[in-house]
Amino acid sequence: MRSVLFVDPPAFCTTLEGLVAPELRTRPLAVAPPGADRATILALSAEARLAGLERGMPVRKAQRLCPDLIVLPPNPKLYARASRALHEILRTFAPTIEPRGYGHAFLDLTGTGRLFGPPQDVAARIRREASERLGLPLSVGIATNKLVSQAAIRADRRMDGRTGGQVDNELLYVPVGNERSFLAPHSLDVLPELDPGMRARLEDYQLDLIGEVAAISESALCAVFGRSGRTLRARAQGIDPRPVLPPERQAEFHVVHTFATDTNDLGVLHPILRAMSERLGHRVRARGLAAGRLRLEATYADYTATARAVPLSAGVLDAELWDAARRAFVLANTKRLAVRSVALTLDRLMETEAQLELWADKTGSGEAGKPQHTDEESSAALQHALDHIRTRYGSRAVHGGPLTSHSSPLTSHHSTTIFPKVALPSSTRCASAS
Repeated sequence: MRSVLFVDPPAFCTTLEGLVAPELRTRPLAVAPPGADRATILALSAEARLAGLERGMPVRKAQRLCPDLIVLPPNPKLYARASRALHEILRTFAPTIEPRGYGHAFLDLTGTGRLFGPPQDVAARIRREASERLGLPLSVGIATNKLVSQAAIRADRRMDGRTGGQVDNELLYVPVGNERSFLAPHSLDVLPELDPGMRARLEDYQLDLIGEVAAISESALCAVFGRSGRTLRARAQGIDPRPVLPPERQAEFHVVHTFATDTNDLGVLHPILRAMSERLGHRVRARGLAAGRLRLEATYADYTATARAVPLSAGVLDAELWDAARRAFVLANTKRLAVRSVALTLDRLMETEAQLELWADKTGSGEAGKPQHTDEESSAALQHALDHIRTRYGSRAVHGGPLTSHSSPLTSHHSTTIFPKVALPSSTRCASAS
């Protein structure tokens, strides 16, 4: 029987800020992009939530509700360093770890009972070591699958109104066979990754509890939601066959950018899309993978969204990804409204296969028997050199290269917020800040 743990440090970002500056530990804290006209809160401390603030709330509104609020800029390097330190602890107990953004992770403990005992004991040891070594409080959900282990934490916080600090492990353990009965009395908000549009549609039918959805026949749900109805019913019953995947086996790579100010200026949009595509390409190539499709989703100022996908060749060179991102944006951008955010996703991943030369000593008829290289080989070699430079000296060591004739310099007043499904090196891996 599977044993899956979901590790969730409450208020991860603001807790780290309090560890760096102890005088902030009892103050209401929020993390938000600096200098933006309509910046929204990315992360909150427990004290800020008690003041009535919520994640995603405009900073100006939050400051009116809580005059004592301290707003800090995001510190991705601090969050990534703490995540790596936490994953060093997790690797001691779990052979398979699937990171889910800063500090969050799924652990598959199946088959480790003889080494470490029952999963409840492992969860207690993880929490104790994280507290002693890093000063981080942890919530740990324990169940037979990813869905229920994550829902256990969401249900506990919703039921008790807690947003931080230590919690009782017994409240977060769902024994095998109790998945459906555990989920049934809780609101649909407890279900992880429930599509907002689907949630609104269920509200139209006056369905608010998970058990109410689980009791509806599959055919009835499919009549309303199509194929998604089958997945919805299975998850409402606590069924989730998804495996815990290590970083190198993730199904997709994802990056999101929210603009400081809504814009439809291509001089702003194109550089951001290019930077996003380069980051995705570097992550995919670092794991020896190639992607078969790039998907772009744009959200407008009126909160409507549009998405388009374009196929990719076997390679994942920056020039190809940048060109695909531009083409996908042209197809998706069907409104004249300003764009609020854009997201790029690479999926249909596959391992890259290096093909050996049929004639290793093949030479051209050009200079003195020197081997002739194709454009593809030259592009791949150039890309490898750029990746090596960026890995050694940082992502800003090389930028604005001659990938296409449409390149333009990046503006410094925009900051890209990344919530990748693969956020850490494969040796250790947003979605999101908590």
